[in-house]
Amino acid sequence: MQITGKTGLFRGDKKMLRKIIVVLAILVITICLAGCKKSSKPSPPPKPEEKVKTDAEYEAQAKKEINKDNMASELDKIEQEMKTEEAAEGL
Repeated sequence: MQITGKTGLFRGDKKMLRKIIVVLAILVITICLAGCKKSSKPSPPPKPEEKVKTDAEYEAQAKKEINKDNMASELDKIEQEMKTEEAAEGL
């Protein structure tokens, strides 16, 4: 028995195989180029770092702001702030 035709997925149709390869290559290139687009929206500038006070700075500020005359009112103010924060956290 003799086989006269070519076997395989594309039986002798090289033009069709070439067209499929070209179409696939164009598709891959298009997808790659579309994926490489940079966003037109610029990134926001970095935020400046917030300065954190040291214990010594807090202590110096407290010595200036709190004295024997206003000690009771400052304590009441701090206690009220703590109650407000506790109420907010409890929600």
